[in-house]
Amino acid sequence: MKRVLFFGEAATLAHVARPVVLASALDTSRFDVCMATGADFRALATDAQLPVLDLHCIGTRAYLAAVAAGRPVYPLDTLQAYVDDDLRLIRHVRPDVVVGDFRLSLAVSARLAGVPYIALSNAYWSPQAAPAFEVPVHAATRLLGARVANAGFQLLRPLIMAQHCLPMHRLRRRHGMPSLGFDLRSVFTEADLTLFADVPAMVPLAGAVDERRYRYIGPVVWSPAAAVPQTLLGLAETRPLAYVSLGSSGDPSMMDVIVDAAVAAGCRVAAVGDAGGWTQRHGNAVVSAPKLPGDQLAAMAQVVVCNGGSPGTHQAVQQGTPVLGIPANLDQLLNMHHVVAAHAGLSLRADRVSRPAVEQALRRLLSDSSFTDRARQLRTNFLARPSADLFVRALDDVLGSAN
Repeated sequence: MKRVLFFGEAATLAHVARPVVLASALDTSRFDVCMATGADFRALATDAQLPVLDLHCIGTRAYLAAVAAGRPVYPLDTLQAYVDDDLRLIRHVRPDVVVGDFRLSLAVSARLAGVPYIALSNAYWSPQAAPAFEVPVHAATRLLGARVANAGFQLLRPLIMAQHCLPMHRLRRRHGMPSLGFDLRSVFTEADLTLFADVPAMVPLAGAVDERRYRYIGPVVWSPAAAVPQTLLGLAETRPLAYVSLGSSGDPSMMDVIVDAAVAAGCRVAAVGDAGGWTQRHGNAVVSAPKLPGDQLAAMAQVVVCNGGSPGTHQAVQQGTPVLGIPANLDQLLNMHHVVAAHAGLSLRADRVSRPAVEQALRRLLSDSSFTDRARQLRTNFLARPSADLFVRALDDVLGSAN
């Protein structure tokens, strides 16, 4: 059997959920699987009955604070500590291959250990992508407005990106490795093989893709094990259903505005979170719980509202449901650029959220059937790329070339 060590950087739920989904899909008669992750989302791996090792991670709170402040998430000292911990685990497990999701240090540690390295990422981070970079939500965008702040961001973007790349540049120089340059896309996708959890129909790349280095494997979608609330089943309900989940990196303070706007738009709402005053204000128009089966509710819903990240938008489109994304960070903004370009949904920046704006966007998505038509077309593209099967094929290719 081949031994596969998965690294899930506990920055957001997605970076642990994707490795857990793929690890759980592997044939245990062929692969000996182990998962390394931090404390924040360890339960995802244990619930999947995967062997789990403790991994040094800065954690979600520190990650989101750094992103919100616009400072480098992983300074040099943190990256070096990550390399040291990576090597500790690699020596302990002695894997034939390592698979990492946003564990940027593996671009150094896996090479130092002489182990093949597969990275999980999104195609909009590829150096072959043509990104429409937009200033992330920041104190400056709230103070000056997104348009003014974005003009300054475009002027300073090369320097900002270089600042975020500099810790990896220094780390690789410390270990005698060539620089990856100062394009953040190269830092985020450096590996022996990088797998994109996307489809070309939604996130196309320029030119032919070298499949020895980059591959699309299709969306890797995770949903918690939870039951659909009984109040959503078996009712003669004429109101459209809006499923609302802002994930681990969305701002929960926006939920009141979103839920109120969805009800005002004529929707019944299934929302992930604490009901608070929702049911008091709206009665049976709102159903909520700390955990909801997102895949099933996305299939039942006529519209999905999420933070604009790929996990939420993929979950919606995989069920043929259009999405309203509310992005704040650069990753979410890049993803929503492609969702909007594919006409599978609408984007509303987190710093522009208001009840009228959300209500207007939801009414447009519900009244214009072309959004649903396009989401259903893209669903066919999603289903044509079964991520678990394509991941196994990539594993076999990397392991075969390493022998």
